[in-house]
Amino acid sequence: MPAEELSPALRAAALSLRVDAVTAEVVSKLRESGVRTILLKGPSIAEWLYADGTFRPYSDTDLLVASETLQATSGALRAAGFREQPGVSSYTWFRRSDRSIVDLHDTLFGVGSPREEAWRALSEGTETMRVGGLDVEVLGRTARLLYIALHAAQHESDGFQRPLKDLERALRHADEQLWGEAAALATSLQAEPTFAAGLRLDPDGARLADRIKLPGERPLMLSLREGGGRPFLVTLERLATTPGMGARLRLLARRLAPPPDYMRWRYPRLAARGTAGLALAYVWRPVSTALRLPAAILAWRRARRAGGNRPR
Repeated sequence: MPAEELSPALRAAALSLRVDAVTAEVVSKLRESGVRTILLKGPSIAEWLYADGTFRPYSDTDLLVASETLQATSGALRAAGFREQPGVSSYTWFRRSDRSIVDLHDTLFGVGSPREEAWRALSEGTETMRVGGLDVEVLGRTARLLYIALHAAQHESDGFQRPLKDLERALRHADEQLWGEAAALATSLQAEPTFAAGLRLDPDGARLADRIKLPGERPLMLSLREGGGRPFLVTLERLATTPGMGARLRLLARRLAPPPDYMRWRYPRLAARGTAGLALAYVWRPVSTALRLPAAILAWRRARRAGGNRPR
């Protein structure tokens, strides 16, 4: 049956099945490259929180990997026909032939502890589920609750409703003891403020946050994401809070010299001129960044003072 003749629900179900097949393909190829992966959401959320038959569609594959395996992961994805794509905080890979998307994460939004510590904590107590005919690792339920609350906080300012629906169902499905364990995990990963902010987006979650004595102040990163020019301000905050000079330099290099696909998207007029135009785009990017930097630093410092933080 042609896709246009299917109902929206059937089209979404077909897409989710295709995503499951891609997940199995990618996880299998990464295993061959020695990379351990953990599936963050998609079927691991749908099977747990939507077991009553309510359909929860998903359109991409979100995988958590250890930061030291990113290079091997990138190589395996390129060999499978994927290319890195622009405009997101995670590492997003797109395959043009079937329009498949894989989002790679080496930590979670709102986590302040080093990536290596985050991986060690999140990779403990994982569960296994069948996805696309392959046994795939997924987050344990405590870590899954942490992720659901952080994900809701992450998307508060962009109007994306699915994370809020996941949070609402998680609050009904998980008891207070399990939420308390998730809060303890958030504290150990320096994610407690964002975890609490995510919970407080739901009335039941706000009452739970009060009962388990979570903080009420709003994390600065969430405030920075709301204003104009937010990508620039968020980058400045990440540079200030990322531990280690090496990690800061890698983040800076990624912002100043992103992948060619991003440059073609961000500077279409220059990049349309072929290799020479793409080279000019790479020259222009740090220049344009320098021109915008003074005003952005002032705005970031004001936001930090308002949030009770002093610029480093």
